[in-house]
Amino acid sequence: MSENNEEQTTIGARLKAARTAKGLTIDDLQQITKIQKRYLIAIEDEQFDKLPGDFYVRAFVKQYADTVDLDGNELLETYRDQLPTTHAETYVQNVDDVQPTTRRASREQPETTVGRVKNYLPTIIVTAIVIVILLFIWFMAVRTHAGSSSADQASSSSVQVSSNKSSSKASAKSSSAADKASSESKAKKASAKKAQTIKADGDSDTAYTLTNGAKENKVEIKSTKAAWTSVTTNGSQTWQGTLTANGNHTVTLPSNASTVKFQFGNAVATSVTINGKKFNFNPNNSTSQVRTITLTIK
Repeated sequence: MSENNEEQTTIGARLKAARTAKGLTIDDLQQITKIQKRYLIAIEDEQFDKLPGDFYVRAFVKQYADTVDLDGNELLETYRDQLPTTHAETYVQNVDDVQPTTRRASREQPETTVGRVKNYLPTIIVTAIVIVILLFIWFMAVRTHAGSSSADQASSSSVQVSSNKSSSKASAKSSSAADKASSESKAKKASAKKAQTIKADGDSDTAYTLTNGAKENKVEIKSTKAAWTSVTTNGSQTWQGTLTANGNHTVTLPSNASTVKFQFGNAVATSVTINGKKFNFNPNNSTSQVRTITLTIK
């Protein structure tokens, strides 16, 4: 088609032909341009009075042309005589007709409290979820810390109890050892204190003193040969007799005995033990057959 023919074609027919050539339906064009279907049909039928206003006639025509691959500005210039002139006030008066849903509602109806809450509802929900997560993390951290503290305290208590037990055992052992040592020491002291001794009175070899003896001292007399012996306690004769060779006799002194007098007829053949301990009544090995010995018991 020649340029003159294109100029003679009406703007509506030319736009429709371009749309058809591009394979688009009115519904497709409405989906792409977001211009209502009734306005697109009015443009193709050149019924511009059905559009919101003169300004939107030119605006919709240009958008339609650009969508179907025509030069919108060139098309407006070519068909300027067929299109209404624009006035600024027309745009202001008809702006609500173009966007009758969102813009009109937002300008005619002030936003209510419920509306504002709805607008912020997603933010509130997200914030609440974040707070819940943080509280859960804090709770778990506190619980873990408390468990760790309890474990540490239990471990410390266990160590302390173990230490106390060990200390008690050591103390008991130490006390037992100390008691044993004390008992042994006391026993030794008591033994040393109670140890029987027979000592000569000064330089005498006939007078002796017995200390730490028994309550009733036992005197055993032995003889390797025939020997006569006499025992007198506190001035009273306790026993008197003659021992045969290798003979022996035991005399138990009374508990009140304080002085004992021995007379040995054959002293060199006679030996004496008091409470099982030897009484060396002849330390100088005197050859005298007869010896009189005085023993004082304390």
